[in-house]
Amino acid sequence: MEDIMPARETYEASIPFGDGEASFELSGVRFVGRYGLAAALKAEDTEGMVLRALYSPTGSSALSEIARGSRRVAVISDDATRPTPVSSIIPHVLAELRAAGVPEEGISIVMANGSHRKMTKEEIEAKLGLETAAGYRIDNHDYKADDLVDLGSTPSGVPVLMNRTVAEADFAVGIGSIVPHRYCGWSGGAKIIQPGVCGEKTTVATHLMITKDPGVRVGNVENVVRHEMEEVARKAHLGFIVNVVLDSEGKAVGAVAGDPVKAHRKGVEMAEGIVAARIPRRADLVICGSHPADMNFWQAGKAFYTADLAVEDGGTILLATPAYEGIGEHPEFGRLLSVEYDEIIRRLDADEIEDRLGAAAALAVRLVARRARIAVVTDGLTRGEVEAMGFAHYPACRMQEAVDEEIRLLKGKGRAPSVTVMAEAPDMLPVIG
Repeated sequence: MEDIMPARETYEASIPFGDGEASFELSGVRFVGRYGLAAALKAEDTEGMVLRALYSPTGSSALSEIARGSRRVAVISDDATRPTPVSSIIPHVLAELRAAGVPEEGISIVMANGSHRKMTKEEIEAKLGLETAAGYRIDNHDYKADDLVDLGSTPSGVPVLMNRTVAEADFAVGIGSIVPHRYCGWSGGAKIIQPGVCGEKTTVATHLMITKDPGVRVGNVENVVRHEMEEVARKAHLGFIVNVVLDSEGKAVGAVAGDPVKAHRKGVEMAEGIVAARIPRRADLVICGSHPADMNFWQAGKAFYTADLAVEDGGTILLATPAYEGIGEHPEFGRLLSVEYDEIIRRLDADEIEDRLGAAAALAVRLVARRARIAVVTDGLTRGEVEAMGFAHYPACRMQEAVDEEIRLLKGKGRAPSVTVMAEAPDMLPVIG
């Protein structure tokens, strides 16, 4: 069986885009294939999976046992940029805490916004469910808040600035999902603490570790950033997690609960079976969508890191994204994307960059841009904004034109280009070979 389809007149393909799909034709190419998350799987409902995980935790006693004696507990939920079905999970976590004897007034829910904007009231209600959102104290984390608590440093010297509600809790529970991640290999686990509820200095320190260790890459969970996040989480008394794995429709198809490290690693093994896509070879052109990371370009940029695994040196990545809220909360990220990697490092060393977290993300994208041309199909950013990053721009209504033009440019190299389509690029993991 050949690892690539032969060149022919036309192939048809599509990727999720906004509330619908972007469809296009591929003409005169060698089509590697269309890849994405596993199709919707028939599984028990989310609540059933969560209950099963809670009653059979990994590496831990039951939550109702280990939280016993705690008077103040922080239940930490991921934010609006993540599709985790928290409203189906958190009632069971709260029930376990009540069974442990934790007083209702001692339970706070913290929205782990990381460096993202604070969630709106409507987003919090949608994430938690109306009853939960109305019944508990909600702390909408701000990573630049004046009342962050200094918890010292990790053994390697990372300063730990923590959300006050979390820092003052006796015990913390994290709720999130597990998907590939550029810095810590996979999301979930301790990531709910760092960067979820930490201050800017802590997050900058961990994210700039990409410049120190080549092992910091998407899909590699045992790396220095992940281990540092777990050190930070220990200082925050993160004692229990509930993490889910999602399919292509955003439905939970697996759940783990228990120890923040042991349960997380079990969840990663589970996730690999869902999100890993075996692709026979790298392609000259990778066409990818940002779904479900559509909120802004900061989120959509996650697609670059997985597409990077699937593109040939000297190839092209064509990203289609709504980027509803524009560049996102880190405008310096966009401005630095046109700056060479070594120059960003120089400016960081010279303390010439105010938004060091934006610089860390720009460094990660610049590593991709060293290998591949980048083109973006979007209405969320203007042509001027995208071209200022050093990327080609196409409006959303011209998806076919974008595909045709990028294929034409690659054909200029003297052969029919190979093409891979990645549907839910931010949340999938290409495995080549």
